[in-house]
Amino acid sequence: MLQKVRHDLASWLPALRSKNYRLYFVGQGISLIGGWMQIIAEQWLVYPVLTQNKSLLGIENAVGMLPTLLFVLFAGVLVDRVDKRKMFILFQLTYTLIAFVLFILIATNQIQIWHLFVAAFISGTVMAFENPTRQTFVIELVDREHLPSALSLSSSTFNSARAIGPALAGLTIAAIGIAPAYLLNAVSFFAVIVSILKMKFPNVQRVEKKHPPVWEGLKEGLRYIKKNKIYIALLGIVGSVTFFTWPITTLLPVFAHDVFKTGEVGFGLLQSAFGVGAVIAGFSFYTIYEKIRKKYYIIFIGIGMVVLLLSLFAWTRIFFVALFLMCLVGMAMSTTYLCSNTIITMSIPEYLRGRMMSIYMFVFMGGMPIGALLSSGLISLFGPRMTVFICALATGVAVVSLVSILRGKFQEKIMEMV
Repeated sequence: MLQKVRHDLASWLPALRSKNYRLYFVGQGISLIGGWMQIIAEQWLVYPVLTQNKSLLGIENAVGMLPTLLFVLFAGVLVDRVDKRKMFILFQLTYTLIAFVLFILIATNQIQIWHLFVAAFISGTVMAFENPTRQTFVIELVDREHLPSALSLSSSTFNSARAIGPALAGLTIAAIGIAPAYLLNAVSFFAVIVSILKMKFPNVQRVEKKHPPVWEGLKEGLRYIKKNKIYIALLGIVGSVTFFTWPITTLLPVFAHDVFKTGEVGFGLLQSAFGVGAVIAGFSFYTIYEKIRKKYYIIFIGIGMVVLLLSLFAWTRIFFVALFLMCLVGMAMSTTYLCSNTIITMSIPEYLRGRMMSIYMFVFMGGMPIGALLSSGLISLFGPRMTVFICALATGVAVVSLVSILRGKFQEKIMEMV
């Protein structure tokens, strides 16, 4: 019976056949739960504990994401020149130190808003280098034909944590305070470190290569994208969704506290609902991707659903309806990201993979701080409901405008790439 379950699981999620990937899957899953607990605790700490300024939610998020705009493009060039395993461990140790320092400050009642801003900038700087490293590291853990499965499982890991972490954070904050969430996150990074140390790789003699200057390496990657405009369209779609809709999640404390009056538990549930939807999308994506020949259908339907569902979320007055809608938003948004990322990763030449991942992360994460600032400005002018509605409509307009430029060529190129 157990053997049959393993066989069926391996058929459904073939990336799990790799022992190294299984170790990564478990370690990263534990760490991400701790990470989401800290994110929720931090947002609640900014508003309403330390300040009553709603705009600081978006500004603090922007500060954390700003280093991505500054460093991630160059980080991708460096990814191919370093030992990814050692660098990954170094990044986890740095995250651990940051979380532990914040835990001490909160536990001793010394925390101030500027501490959070400084920690956000430092963490964001580490993230700028860690994200492309992690993306390329995961690709090396599985065979190429199992790459869509690995990417969908990685998304499921992230979003499973997003479903579990916020709920745990809400309960933890309500029961024993904010500081323990930071401590649990600091401890959780050791799960990743242990999993990486237990991985086994074949002994391959490293060949020292002469690399061009970092700036030249970056320009080579940008020239490739300029030559193949389909990547501009795919990255533009990712950027539009990120810029207009992802920062909406930073407004959820406002919906929980001011709109639905559900407090920290309601805030955690809203975040978890999004995560549950994204988990469902992650586990089902590989099956959908394999069965649907015209991959661009997945992208278009996903974006259409994001626009519709967020528009409904903006105006609903029933908290449980809002939870359901947020779950569906998580499914639609995650599916759109996964499909775009998989098409790019599967089609890009291996020697450019690190640079492409850095450019992808620049677009994906770089749009967040600017979008967060936009949402912070809009909420001051129009309030939370109208802000979400405007951002949802803007997403649809941006994507339709972008794809219409290429028209039939978009579909043709996607078909060629996959």
